[in-house]
Amino acid sequence: MAKTEKKRTRKEVLAWLQRARERKQAWQEQTELELKALVEESQRAKESHYFDFAE
Repeated sequence: MAKTEKKRTRKEVLAWLQRARERKQAWQEQTELELKALVEESQRAKESHYFDFAE
């Protein structure tokens, strides 16, 4: 059996870790923007009384 694992240098590991942190940060920012948009849309709908069926 051939061993396919390759030893990674410290520099390679740190570069991979940095890219992972950047991806996580970008994902968090995108998620926050989407959540903010949903909250704003919900607030506008609430203020417009568009979905108030009790009145």
